[in-house]
Amino acid sequence: MMKAAGLITVAGQSLRMHAFKPLLPIDGTPMIAHTANVFSKAGITDLFVVVGKRGEEIIAALEGYNAHFLWNNAFEETEMFASFTIGLNAIRRAGSFDACFLLPGDMPAVEPEVLKSLMHEMEQGGWDVVFPSTGTKRLHPPLIHARLFDALIAYSGDDGLRGAFRALNAKIGYVVTQNTGCRLDVDTPEDYERVQRYLEKKHTGEDGA
Repeated sequence: MMKAAGLITVAGQSLRMHAFKPLLPIDGTPMIAHTANVFSKAGITDLFVVVGKRGEEIIAALEGYNAHFLWNNAFEETEMFASFTIGLNAIRRAGSFDACFLLPGDMPAVEPEVLKSLMHEMEQGGWDVVFPSTGTKRLHPPLIHARLFDALIAYSGDDGLRGAFRALNAKIGYVVTQNTGCRLDVDTPEDYERVQRYLEKKHTGEDGA
């Protein structure tokens, strides 16, 4: 079975939210810990977390997790792709992973079963990348095979990760999922309320949002 790392990017400034998203509480626990739990519940025990703004607080919120913390000190001037390459470079240097998941820190509701399905599909299909999908739209988190690590780190073109996959002519597979959590990120106060409702309903055994 392939060994995958979890890469979480939380270096952004949360400008649209008007509050620092990773530390917002959901059921009394910081959002970033819920995001880390997505991986833990799927058996992904090696986490790489790229921090920037209020990084020390993020590190404190993830105490007890097997997490490697990387700093994006230029978080005010860079996009998420910069944080992604910082984390990916650390995963590549570790040298013990067949692939990595990329999950933004503001997506705490992804079902662990989705991650397992992505790994299975990559093993069966020999894909470079596997995305969860609605059937027409890519969702998070993508699973990226180690054979792409060097080229992605070196990529300096436009359109971030999407542009890199195009430039590399990556072989992309998909797992169609109905999981609402793959579509729930937190950019606005309304998103935050929606995620809280969804996780509360899931916790009490009701249907999702």
